[in-house]
Amino acid sequence: MLKIDRINKKYNEKHVLEDVSFVIKQGEIVTLLGANGSGKTTVINCILKMIKPNSGNILYMGKNIFNIKNKNYFKDISVLLESSSNVYDCLTGMQNIKYFCGLSRLNLKKNEKIDFYIKEFGLANAMHEKVGTYSRGMQQKLALIIALMTDPKLLLLDEPTLGLDIASKHSIINILKNMIAEKKISILLTTHQMDVVQKIGGRVLLLKNGKVESFDTINAIAQQTGTYKIIYYDADGTIIEKEENLSFKEIYNKYNQYAIEEIKKIDRDIEKIIMEKLHESV
Repeated sequence: MLKIDRINKKYNEKHVLEDVSFVIKQGEIVTLLGANGSGKTTVINCILKMIKPNSGNILYMGKNIFNIKNKNYFKDISVLLESSSNVYDCLTGMQNIKYFCGLSRLNLKKNEKIDFYIKEFGLANAMHEKVGTYSRGMQQKLALIIALMTDPKLLLLDEPTLGLDIASKHSIINILKNMIAEKKISILLTTHQMDVVQKIGGRVLLLKNGKVESFDTINAIAQQTGTYKIIYYDADGTIIEKEENLSFKEIYNKYNQYAIEEIKKIDRDIEKIIMEKLHESV
């Protein structure tokens, strides 16, 4: 559906993105991870046509997005940006929904999704209150409802669960997973919450210093590192316990001159693995 092909972007000779390539398939969710300044926002801004790469291509349905008319391109795309004001404080929740649906020319009278999403996100009792009185989490829920109302083919979500309580966070995750399964929409999501990354599944794109460090599923990324606990007897007969970040074969070859008691794979926390990938020296 969306193909990022070797895009490069630099400001004042400083490279922000270098040969970034990845594909988001139809009905797939991709989580974009990276430290501050890694290029995540620049990637999203390129997809939104807010900035243009210095080189490379962004293809939507096989066509360069900068050759697609905005009205045709953006009718398929919804976006929720954490750093932007996505709703109007001076309007009520329902007025916000009606306003943004009106911009998209949606028929509210025949739209059953409104009641479903309002109930699903627990906003029924607040729909006629001004959004300025909402908590951050409530505003985030309302903005996501508006983003979902247009039935987008591609949904860009920047920290969609930030500020939400645990129940609301799980509700959003389940709704997004159901939409992927039922409607085959594609989602590009950024987050700093590793529990969201693990629960939502899909593939994870790790950006580091403007380059793609890794692009794979959580399970595959976790298996890229092999940490084992080795228990053996040294030459003096003393039992030794060590941890080695090597493959089983490498550990066995390294310690085969000793009496090996046990070699056991250590299950490592995916958050630690990702953090190591993002912070290890280039």
